[in-house]
Amino acid sequence: MAEPRGKILVVDDEANMTLLLAEYLIEQGYQVVTAHGGIEALAKIDLEKPQVILLDVRMPGMDGVEVLRRIRTFDQQVGILMISANDDLDLAKQTIGMGAFDYTLKPVDFAYLSRAVDKMMAQASAPPASAVEGPSDAAPSAHNLLYDLALGIFRAARTLPPAARESLGRELEQAALVALQRGAAGEKQDVIRALNQIRTLLRFAKDLGDIDDDAHRVLEASVARARRSIGLS
Repeated sequence: MAEPRGKILVVDDEANMTLLLAEYLIEQGYQVVTAHGGIEALAKIDLEKPQVILLDVRMPGMDGVEVLRRIRTFDQQVGILMISANDDLDLAKQTIGMGAFDYTLKPVDFAYLSRAVDKMMAQASAPPASAVEGPSDAAPSAHNLLYDLALGIFRAARTLPPAARESLGRELEQAALVALQRGAAGEKQDVIRALNQIRTLLRFAKDLGDIDDDAHRVLEASVARARRSIGLS
């Protein structure tokens, strides 16, 4: 009998959803444990030591956001994919900022789930950055550059005039979030499309006078660094 590809904890208060995800992942060769609430999830993490956690956002009692926050106080390595029935951009940004790998919606796209789980398993198995020998001035990773770009976009969006904030600002944030998420999942073509969209939106913002030349120059340089990190000019 083949060894499991890794251990995954599925956390969801809906029994049908838990069963659906567990059956699919078992078919893919993973060992699966389940929890039906936040408190149970934290206990299972300590007991089972999973490499990956699929974590429902909306649960009674302790919700997924609080579970994520608590996990990150004692474990920075385990991969955590947030799953929600609500398309909430602000919540997605919040959870990714707290250390989630990604935020995806129900019904779950199983093709995406497989790619995300593979990526999280690989990251969870890698040694911590501090344990990897290498030059201290090594070039930033593509993920770090995409994160820096997203952070710069979010900061710039907060300074936009109200009308621009509701149009260009939200579109910029969404594109930056897509670039960060898809980059983490290794989906290069989606990252390229998102970076191209960011460039176009930044040009609109500059031409409309919503951001000044200096802010545009800084963000454009950040886009250029992110593009080079994935092999583009």
